[in-house]
Amino acid sequence: MKTIDEIDKLTMEDLERISLDESIVTPEGLEDKIKASVQKPTDIRSRLFWLSGVAASVVLVVALALSFRPSPLKDTFDDPAMAYAEVEKALISFTEVVNNQMNNISK
Repeated sequence: MKTIDEIDKLTMEDLERISLDESIVTPEGLEDKIKASVQKPTDIRSRLFWLSGVAASVVLVVALALSFRPSPLKDTFDDPAMAYAEVEKALISFTEVVNNQMNNISK
């Protein structure tokens, strides 16, 4: 009987020659045993692996749904004049930054 290392070293021609050799007798029921072992249902580890993948996907979808949910808008100023003053202050600051950058580019 050959070891696995010896079988690994065989070429395709050697394997074909061995498979066509009529003097080699295969045990009764070997084909049925091989088919049964190949077609046996998945074991518990593969089921757990599949189930953990499904659970991770559900958690990811829920997390994404919760993170993209719009938050209700609320007013930050009760006084419209104060809100206008803050907007004007922000626009003046923005304008100064843009003007400085334009001056740096033109130099």
